[in-house]
Amino acid sequence: MSGQTVREVVRDILVEQAPREVKLLDGMAALSDGQITRVFRRSRTRRDPLGFGAAEVLALVAPVVWLVVNEVAQRSAATAVDGASRWGGAWLRRVRRLPDPPTEVPALSCGQLEAVHRKVVERAQASGVEAGAAEALADAVVARLAMAPGDG
Repeated sequence: MSGQTVREVVRDILVEQAPREVKLLDGMAALSDGQITRVFRRSRTRRDPLGFGAAEVLALVAPVVWLVVNEVAQRSAATAVDGASRWGGAWLRRVRRLPDPPTEVPALSCGQLEAVHRKVVERAQASGVEAGAAEALADAVVARLAMAPGDG
């Protein structure tokens, strides 16, 4: 999966599972991965973040998929790079006012894919997605994460 960014993976999943939400992700093109993560995290914790009913916000698939895929990518990056070099790279980018590089999604083991499946189901159901739809979404996320970069 090397070379695939969180944004690419999430967009591919949204195209299949929630085509209406592709515009939401595309509208965030100018934001960094970190900024998108913060927006989606905030939208989960606020009662009425976008000025319309909470039911409409809770039904969104994009935040669920983004947060899970990003978390997997961040954890893998954290184990691959020690804290000092990661901190030093972030500091250097800030000093030079460079954007953060897009987060890449690594190849995942079967155990990691099972954990992703569980996490997607849990977060989707917590966001108001019905059990069957949450399972289908989790299946799609795992299938996409299991694909090789050229398979899409």
